[in-house]
Order: sequence, then C-alpha cells, then structure tokens
Amino acid sequence: MFKLNKIINIFKGNKKLLYAVNIFILLIILSFILKLDSSKYTVNNPVEVLNNKNQSDKDPINEYVDSLESKIENMISKIEGINSVDVMIYTRNSPILEPIYDVNSTSETNTEVGSDGTKREIKRDTNQNQVVKGNGDKIIEKYFKYPEITGVLIVVDYTGNKNINTILLNSVKTLFNIKVNNIEIVLSND
Repeated sequence: MFKLNKIINIFKGNKKLLYAVNIFILLIILSFILKLDSSKYTVNNPVEVLNNKNQSDKDPINEYVDSLESKIENMISKIEGINSVDVMIYTRNSPILEPIYDVNSTSETNTEVGSDGTKREIKRDTNQNQVVKGNGDKIIEKYFKYPEITGVLIVVDYTGNKNINTILLNSVKTLFNIKVNNIEIVLSND
C-alpha cells in the first residue's frame, strides 16, 4: 500500500508522466481491439444473404423493381433459343409511397345581417384526413410516383440462329422508353 501511494504522488507531481501512461494504456487497449478476429462477424457473401431473405421480409419499395424484372424474364424466356435469362433493372430512385387517406370534407356558410343592413357572410371549410389502416393496424399505402428506370442488364444463354442482341435491345428500349446506351446484354454459356 505504501508503494502505491508513492506512485500516485509521483503521477500527481508530474503531469507529463501521467499523460504518457494514459496514452500507453490506450495503445494497449487499441491493440487488443485490433487483434480481435472480426471474420466471424462479417458476412462472406452479401448476395447470398439478400437472396436467402424470406419473401415476407421484402421491402415493399423494391417489389416494384422485382416485379418488372420477373415480367421481363418471363417474356424473354418465351423467345425461341433462349435457355436461361436473368434481368437486373436499375432505377434512379425508389418509388414514393403515400398513405391512403379517408377524407371527410364539410362546408358551412353563415350569413349575418347587421342592424345597418350590411350582410356579412362567413364560410368555413373543414377537411379531415384519416389514414386508412388494414389488417393488424398496418397503414395502407399506394405508389405515388414510380421511379425512373435508368439501366437494364440482361444475362442470357442463347443457342438460336437469330441476332438476339438486336431483338432484346429493341424490346427493352420499347418497353421502358430508355436509351439503347443504358441497356447491356451479356451472353452466357450456362
């Protein structure tokens, strides 16, 4: 106990020594933190995690893009000579969801006649908005504005005789009204 008091008195008397010891302790703690194996806390393949999500966990905002992708994949798979197809659509922003409101409007008019014969008309409009809720008190929403499609990637396994690039480019350009430069078609050999 005597030595501990002596050491404490030395630190109280020499502030530079106190700061040096504090920095040394912080460096030791920092080195232990850096030595921790963080590989068990990281995801090896983030794409697998996204693909393994349950359908019920899907974000309603991404359902719009997912439905477009599946529709295009279904249509392209009907072309003769197509063995497999994957489509990815890129949008500039997300669709804007807006809650559905139950709107009640009332209008009331009062006309008052003063003693000097002047008429005064008072109009009062009242709007009451109430959010519509569905099962389990979940707010029902609608798409207010769909996102702008800015790019399409198509990976296709094709064994036919026709020039599939021209067919797919013209089809996607017509469906989404986007420039040909924003459409990429990659042939694969799966």
